[in-house]
Amino acid sequence: MRSFRPFLAGVFAAAMAYVLSPQVKKRVRPMVEKGMEKVSGMTEKGKEKVVEIKHMMTKKVMDEGEQVDQLGYYEELERLKEERNQYLEEIKELKELVNHLYDEIRELKNKS
Repeated sequence: MRSFRPFLAGVFAAAMAYVLSPQVKKRVRPMVEKGMEKVSGMTEKGKEKVVEIKHMMTKKVMDEGEQVDQLGYYEELERLKEERNQYLEEIKELKELVNHLYDEIRELKNKS
């Protein structure tokens, strides 16, 4: 009976949600729409602030004589791709070795 209680509670909650959802939608929708209007206005302010911060950071980097090294980024990316390919080859070789060992074990079992 104890394991049946959570099931009944879930059924009850689902039934209540089904019965009350139209009323909740009527009351919540205006609040959500009003909130979205406020958020969209804040989003524009947020975008402006991000652009401003980005501009300040770029200016600061240039003032300090540092430059963004995208070439190093691409070199690192290529190195990582090469490593990944190397590891994939090693995995493939190990898989072939394991399959070969399984075949040998199967042959030895059949001989016995």
